[in-house]
Amino acid sequence: MGIFLLILKYFLIFILAFFLMILFTPGYFSLNGIKKERYFFSFSMSWLWKIFSIVINKEENQKIDNSIIIFGLRVPITHFEKKKRSKAKDLEKQEKKEKDYTKYFSLFNQSFLEQSVILIRRSFKHILPIKYQCCLLYGFQDPADTGILTGFFAMVLPYIPDNDSVKIQPVFDKEIIQGKVIFKGRIILAVLIYYFLQFYFARGVRQTIKKIRKK
Repeated sequence: MGIFLLILKYFLIFILAFFLMILFTPGYFSLNGIKKERYFFSFSMSWLWKIFSIVINKEENQKIDNSIIIFGLRVPITHFEKKKRSKAKDLEKQEKKEKDYTKYFSLFNQSFLEQSVILIRRSFKHILPIKYQCCLLYGFQDPADTGILTGFFAMVLPYIPDNDSVKIQPVFDKEIIQGKVIFKGRIILAVLIYYFLQFYFARGVRQTIKKIRKK
């Protein structure tokens, strides 16, 4: 029993040390996404000279392909299958989502938007992008919502270095979302968690998030 407890103790210490290294050492990530008629999304992140990596791929109407790579060994992450529903119900749910997602814009008060800008600005400053490119064409059913998002981008873009790589084009006469994004950089998770906690506990933010969750 004593040997077993000793092994368990060192195993838990190793797990804790590994977790802290992931949390406090830089992780390098790559994000690629494209949206036209269909979308494709790819994300990968690695720590400790790629000893530990996470890879996520998602294509529209396809299952998420995600896996963990440890010491070069790829371990697929399995997830439970959702109960199959009829195509009619899926279509109805999708249409409802498309109609309802703009209702959240009315909840974004000035304090929430200001704190969001601060969070994004500080996060961008920390991420230290190696390479990034973004092209976005967007429009919502209500032109006012398109205007709100455009104003938000106008506040954020001046804080993004080399923002010529970011092309934003609003469309006010129809609903459309198309674009392409390429982003590579590094992050320290502990720093981002700290920034997010500051954002979350800022005045007015928690109340707005609670209202959004109730909608």
